[in-house]
Amino acid sequence: MTRKAGDFNYRSFYNFESFIEDGPIHKINDTNWFLKKQNNLPSFFLRQDNVFKQMNPECFFITAEKSASLNMQGWQDQCKQFFKINVEKIKCLYKKK
Repeated sequence: MTRKAGDFNYRSFYNFESFIEDGPIHKINDTNWFLKKQNNLPSFFLRQDNVFKQMNPECFFITAEKSASLNMQGWQDQCKQFFKINVEKIKCLYKKK
């Protein structure tokens, strides 16, 4: 199934400059995970080479909670500090959508 024209729910940015041009970002520790507000919602991006791909929030939360190979230490505090809301409220925002 293809996306409808104009559907930007999950975005990709093809270089760092375009990724940062419309707002602040935060990198989680030494991982390839980045936090950014997209469409006024907390969003989670994974860097692969020089592409920043917006990931499903569930993908981020599962990775953050269960990953043994990534340094995700303190990710909840980093989300709370960057987005100014706690992780439970972020999860609720996406459940309502």
